[in-house]
Amino acid sequence: MPRLITLSRAARLVGVKRGALQKKIRKGELRTFEGEILLTDLLHSYPRAEVEDTSMLERVEQIMEQAVNKIVRPANGAPDSGALAARILALSQELATARHEARRLAGVINGLQAQFDMLGAGATLPDDAFSTLKQWLEKALATEAEDELETDELFAQEVFLRVMAAQVRILPSGHEFLIEGSDSILEAGLRSGLALAYGCSNGNCGKCKAKLVSGQIKKISQHDYVLTEAEKGLGYFLTCSCTAVTDVVLEADEALGSQDIPQQNIDIRVRKIDRPDDRVVILQAKTPRTNRLRFLAGQYLSLKIDDLPPRDCSISSCPCDDMNLQFQVPVITGDRFTEYLTANTRANVVINIKGPRGDFALNEESPRSLIFIAGNAGFGPIKSLIEHAMALDIAEDIYLAWITTDGNSHYLGNLCRSWDDALDNFHYTALQVENEQPVESLLPEIIGKPDNLDQYDCYVCMPEPLLDPVKSFLTANGVPENQVRMEPLR
Repeated sequence: MPRLITLSRAARLVGVKRGALQKKIRKGELRTFEGEILLTDLLHSYPRAEVEDTSMLERVEQIMEQAVNKIVRPANGAPDSGALAARILALSQELATARHEARRLAGVINGLQAQFDMLGAGATLPDDAFSTLKQWLEKALATEAEDELETDELFAQEVFLRVMAAQVRILPSGHEFLIEGSDSILEAGLRSGLALAYGCSNGNCGKCKAKLVSGQIKKISQHDYVLTEAEKGLGYFLTCSCTAVTDVVLEADEALGSQDIPQQNIDIRVRKIDRPDDRVVILQAKTPRTNRLRFLAGQYLSLKIDDLPPRDCSISSCPCDDMNLQFQVPVITGDRFTEYLTANTRANVVINIKGPRGDFALNEESPRSLIFIAGNAGFGPIKSLIEHAMALDIAEDIYLAWITTDGNSHYLGNLCRSWDDALDNFHYTALQVENEQPVESLLPEIIGKPDNLDQYDCYVCMPEPLLDPVKSFLTANGVPENQVRMEPLR
């Protein structure tokens, strides 16, 4: 029977981005069956995949340490977590071998039956019937199906992955993510870049309520929100208080755009204020644990300190970490808000935030690769979008160009270079305007690197006067207008 696996698990098995598999599907190189692909097709497309790679073992010890409801054993008899993982891997390989042998012998039996039928069709048996049958059986038993054996090795790795990481599929969107260690379903979903519905995230409000369609879950923390008996009977539970024991399918609400994100009013506390250069203040703040900020990457908030006028600021952090917020605030001469930040670097200052607002958000349904262009402190919301794209793991290639004008710097250039060094599909270009040259003159260097610009989504954030010339340049060079999203520097 053909074996099907999900796109997320297939990408993880062969070590590629989901976007790379989606591209093969669009080209017809991989077949899909209700969102899943055949293991044999996967191995055919990636014949050099290291199906026996056990690199996942390196993370097992940490996962085991963080696991909920550990098995308590005597200290002198507790097995090493790495040894346990190795045993799981060995058992999965043994299961794969047994399945392969069972299928092979089933084929032999079917063939033997066919031989009997053929010999029995004659009125009398030929003199050499026994010899012929014996030769056929010996040949059939000696035959090894190498392609099936390779597929079984991949299956063994997939069995191991199922033990170490449960997969969650969300309906009706079809989005998928993996849960490792002690994460709740909500935590794992947010970390994977999904905008799941939630409120307090600690079991008080019930806004993260979802319905279990298939699979098994386990409650890992108590919650004050009371589900009715009818809701329990229908399979409803709180994603913030449960984890997945097996692969599960859920019906859950997700934010599909800015219109699905509620407006919030939260008091946050400053944790750190940095001055990487004279033009930017980097503000690190934290929300209360029971009142986290729900937002989309690229959105902005209204920040208010004491009696100062409120200031609109783009969020520079990823929605996957909804408690720890970052803002990269441009320093404006005469602006009381930034003057206050530069003069007060102490922690625990209370800032009231309202929002979020804005539609400068990632098109998560697009299979295209990504180009990001930032100008000066416009890197703030671009950073949020990039981190979100990394969490979603859907873009085959990501290009970042950071343009700075006179007096400004690439104040987080080390971070961008670290992305470039660590990720094969990430490409960073730092550009500096010199001698009062127009910013548009640097754009050919950006678009000269990616091929087929019509296959990219472009996201641009820079001072407002530069937006129209940049958009005109991109569209004139092959990027469809509906694939360009612009955001002014706030």
